[in-house]
Amino acid sequence: MKNSYFLILCISISAFAQKGYPVPEKSATHLFYIQHSQNHNTFVYEANFEHKKINSIEPIKIHKIAYTKGGAKEELTKMQRNLAYGIDIKKQKENHYEFCLVSYPDKKMYLEIHKNGKSQVKTMVNGKKIILHKMYLSMQKGSLKPKIEFIDFSGTDESSSKEVKERFYLETD
Repeated sequence: MKNSYFLILCISISAFAQKGYPVPEKSATHLFYIQHSQNHNTFVYEANFEHKKINSIEPIKIHKIAYTKGGAKEELTKMQRNLAYGIDIKKQKENHYEFCLVSYPDKKMYLEIHKNGKSQVKTMVNGKKIILHKMYLSMQKGSLKPKIEFIDFSGTDESSSKEVKERFYLETD
């Protein structure tokens, strides 16, 4: 019975985790975005094309939408790029890349071109391969270096085309 209440609580929290958050406009190259609990600023990841192929030097471009500044589009700071929202990426083959966030190297993601010509990012969530749409990071308040409590992954199940959401709790030291 206790587990049932805990499960209901987790589902309830998950349902309201991003209430009131803005949704960034999607461009033709849009891959996914990340939001967090500290404010509504949003980190947007887009495929970088060059002549209908993914640019091999910089396959993914990242920018921040500063909703705390009226929705201004900004480059990531050096700290954001090197410690949090930047990526480590390597080419697997033409138009296929493996990458991870610098702050979460254990979660592998894959950039590729779908047969319809659009770019997409795939990752494993709850044992299923999904096309990633967004991530939400819940961070503890009050520390100089915010600690991530959990990450909500949202996307589409590749095999069933159903929407998938999963909350992943990070192990604490």
